[in-house]
Amino acid sequence: MGLGDVTRPGVLAAVGESRHLGREAFRRRYGFGQAKTYELVVDGDRYDSKAIAGVGHMYATGSLLRSDDFSGGADTVARRLRALGFTVAEASAMEAPEPYVPQLVLQPRGGAHVRGPKNFAKSVRTGVPIAEIQTVLGKQQASLLSDLYADGIARLWGATPAKRANDPKAKTLKNRRVGDDVLFYADKGFIARARILHLFHSPDAARAVWGVDQDGSTWEHIMALGSIEEFSEVVPAEPILQRLNVPAPLRSLTLRSARDYRRVVHMLPARRSSLPRPHSSEPSCVSQPMTLLKMLDRIEALNTHRSPGAGAPSRHQPLALLWTISRVAAGKPRLAPWSRFRAEVGPLLAEFGLPSSKVTPEYPFWHLQGSGLWEVHGIADDAGAMPRAGIFDTLQPVAGLTFEAAEIIKDPISRLNVIAKLCQTYLDGVDRHALFDRVELSGYETADGLLNDSAEERDQAVDVERASGPAERRESTSSRLVRDAALARRVKELHSNTCQVCGVRLRYKRSPYSEAAHIRGLGTPHDGPDELPNLLCLCPNHHRLFDGLEIYIDAGGIVQWTHGDEPLGPLRRLPAHPLDEEHLRYHRELCALSG
Repeated sequence: MGLGDVTRPGVLAAVGESRHLGREAFRRRYGFGQAKTYELVVDGDRYDSKAIAGVGHMYATGSLLRSDDFSGGADTVARRLRALGFTVAEASAMEAPEPYVPQLVLQPRGGAHVRGPKNFAKSVRTGVPIAEIQTVLGKQQASLLSDLYADGIARLWGATPAKRANDPKAKTLKNRRVGDDVLFYADKGFIARARILHLFHSPDAARAVWGVDQDGSTWEHIMALGSIEEFSEVVPAEPILQRLNVPAPLRSLTLRSARDYRRVVHMLPARRSSLPRPHSSEPSCVSQPMTLLKMLDRIEALNTHRSPGAGAPSRHQPLALLWTISRVAAGKPRLAPWSRFRAEVGPLLAEFGLPSSKVTPEYPFWHLQGSGLWEVHGIADDAGAMPRAGIFDTLQPVAGLTFEAAEIIKDPISRLNVIAKLCQTYLDGVDRHALFDRVELSGYETADGLLNDSAEERDQAVDVERASGPAERRESTSSRLVRDAALARRVKELHSNTCQVCGVRLRYKRSPYSEAAHIRGLGTPHDGPDELPNLLCLCPNHHRLFDGLEIYIDAGGIVQWTHGDEPLGPLRRLPAHPLDEEHLRYHRELCALSG
């Protein structure tokens, strides 16, 4: 494969992704440098020719052409892009500046002992009249804040100095920027979000607004904030902090990159207007992000076809979505060419679609655009409501999940929610085990998932002719998850080896015996954490039932049978062993999916 396999639809898809990410982030994502000789020009905007061609090849064939794969250099890339009908121009000396992409500042609000709630209400929620602190601000700062806040009320928050020059807090104070987003943390959750409009240092202003703490320090590193919104419900912090690799609870001012921010933005409420908007000099906000809730709503509202006399909606779009979700989960490109889609989705529709439905993969390929979760590149906008089937074969367009939808799917918890919504809404009566095997979404049949790199190695036995003596052994190589044995011992010690479901304390080889069960499995596709709040102490019977999705723990803490029967009773809990409710919800979703 080479440049000759790059198609016009593939290039258009790469252009769309570069436009979404920005040129620098796009290059960094795929390992390319800035164009030095030629740039692709589309609708007046410039793009890095090699990076676009390499990613365009990935969307056309499934294989990324990397920077050192271009044997003919920039001239060959330019000739191929021109042959596809694109404009290529000499690279400009300066790359146009891109819009600022916000970083994420994690800000503890502080408890009552440091007047956190009182300070937040005073200087963020209500705001500080600029006129009252004008003398300590100085003329320049007072004038700047007056320009930012047309109503004369400044929304301010501050931080005390870092204790050491190179500690994480010092780096955060140094590297946060105007335009960054701030998440306020309190009560094990995030309570509010704001945008940094201005940063300044003023111990005098801080003392006038907040006073001093018990050590005589004050919150002298000050942020002027805009686009402030207090969340209607506290957003649980632990899943977000875990994904950002930040220890919980949050104890110090912490900065995370724009790239990390994009990984968790879907876990936050959609942005809305709250307090009066500040002066128009505020940097533009992050565009309304696609969230998991929005994605689930759009899946539920799919405009699926219903055949005359058939009560059930067509399964074509849900099956196509499930297919592309499996690709993203496996690390494959989110977009695929029509030839691959037809070859793989067509048989899927024939096997799992409604018996009365014709196998027409071109319909979901095209009509899923109406969901807002799907994009198609390579067919003109004026092609009509449904292009003729021959156009797909001629133009070989590419299609798949939008960039934002694909990013949501990469999160295991979000992916399970989306898969469950598809199955429960549209695929009732389908053999889900067979379907998941067919689309390579194995691992959802049990709570522990696939524990080896190769699913084929799990529980595999070899039939051989019976012989006397010890059983024959054969060598094999596999990759297995490494569990923290100390955590397993800890949960057993906390519960004195007593099962949290039935209260039985077994003995084996003259010693107490129990098993540590992960709530959200460590194996693929669950990718749960090996931590105490994700562990239960169970007897072997209930461990097997829990992993086999036969029992689950409901929102009230009652152990229920997945397929009916009377409840088993409340789960036995200890204050010293808190459980993560997010992991319990994940396991309940798995049980619902297995039904």
